[in-house]
Amino acid sequence: MCYPLILGSVEPLPVSQYAPQEDEEDWHIFVRACGKAQSRDEQAIFSTRQLYHIYARQTGDACGFRGNDEEAQSAREELAVFLECSLKLVADLQLYVACTDFDDSGVIPTNFENIGPRDIRTWNTGFIEGDFFQVIHEEWLQNRKH
Repeated sequence: MCYPLILGSVEPLPVSQYAPQEDEEDWHIFVRACGKAQSRDEQAIFSTRQLYHIYARQTGDACGFRGNDEEAQSAREELAVFLECSLKLVADLQLYVACTDFDDSGVIPTNFENIGPRDIRTWNTGFIEGDFFQVIHEEWLQNRKH
């Protein structure tokens, strides 16, 4: 079973400038702006954030980022580039792998990690339900590890 990937940002992101529209071809990800948190689950996890749903074109969810095939690698690369562009506008982003009944299920994240866009490029295992990531600049991530 695969899950939605939800991105939270404290500021609105100009998605149309660096992410494709759903009807565009030759892209491997799509990003849909959803506005401010509305449901009970969204408000608990992203109370003051602008939300975006991100999915791989191959599968229509987060499963398309998993694996070592060309489609998954391209989707991860495009996601990493999207996050790098977004981090030029905001200090940090939050990425959550939601359960399929996300909205009013009362779910909470089960795994918390700091990651950089570079981590996503090499992430063959994909996203797991309940994962919550603070996406930060690569330089900041390196400083935290030392």
